[in-house]
Amino acid sequence: MTTGSQASTALGGFTPAVDVHETSDYYLISVDVPGIAQKDVHVSLTNGRLTVSGERRFEERKDEKMFKRFERSYGRFERSFQLPHDIDDTKVQASCENGVLEVMIPKSEVAKPRSIHIDTEKGGLFSRLLGQKNVDSNSKRTEDLTGAPAMEKH
Repeated sequence: MTTGSQASTALGGFTPAVDVHETSDYYLISVDVPGIAQKDVHVSLTNGRLTVSGERRFEERKDEKMFKRFERSYGRFERSFQLPHDIDDTKVQASCENGVLEVMIPKSEVAKPRSIHIDTEKGGLFSRLLGQKNVDSNSKRTEDLTGAPAMEKH
């Protein structure tokens, strides 16, 4: 995932903090959205770009108290991330609990590391793929199975 091309737009002064983790099976994006109703958070995936947007609304409180101080930020936000090509975009999942939105983006099966079996069968892999060669040890001449002459061995 390219974090260098990550775009962050605070449309009203609020930008949620984001953590990105990668494992061998998936990418996990955690977004801090405390105090934001689930209906005010949106996650979309378009052309390999994951976008998390929403709005933290100002809560008007009517108090009789004279002193007020506001340190929390409010407003609309949007965070976008260009995802790598090795994802399975049909299996993306999102959940929100305790003010943290988690988006799990699985890697495609093709992209996961795997072990490759080494075949010990005689004849060679390329020979089997391209058509087996038959060597006549008396004439030192090689021909393919169709009978067409090939190069001589020296």
